Amino acid sequence: MKKLLLILIIPILATSCHFSNKYQNRESDKLDAEKITTELFGLIKQSDFEKATELFGEKFFKVTTKEELMKIFESTQNKLGGLKSTELVDWNTMVSEGAIEQGVYNLNYNSEFENDNAKIKLTLTKNKSGEIKVVGYNIQSNAFLN
Repeated sequence: MKKLLLILIIPILATSCHFSNKYQNRESDKLDAEKITTELFGLIKQSDFEKATELFGEKFFKVTTKEELMKIFESTQNKLGGLKSTELVDWNTMVSEGAIEQGVYNLNYNSEFENDNAKIKLTLTKNKSGEIKVVGYNIQSNAFLN
């Protein structure tokens, strides 16, 4: 009887196990995040701030409204001028695949604008549907002090 019970329990336990693999700093994950940041910077260069807001996730908008984000973009353009170029200087990623699908991507850029330079730090996450969205946007420049 114990053997029969054991034979029935083992397959149930084996099929109910969920496995996830965690990956840190994979080049492919960095490239996935860069697709979003490249699109974001392209929209900022075109001054298409409305469309740029679509790249931001729900978590971002829990602390910053869309209107506030638009003001950040406009203020940046007024103080720094148009975005000319960006260079990725530092990055790290942590992505989980399998039973738990999630990812966190941190990318830091040196950015050149028409009137001054800035450092832009972006945090992105992968949501449940697999989309990567911006959830953190920080821009630092001495031009904001004037």
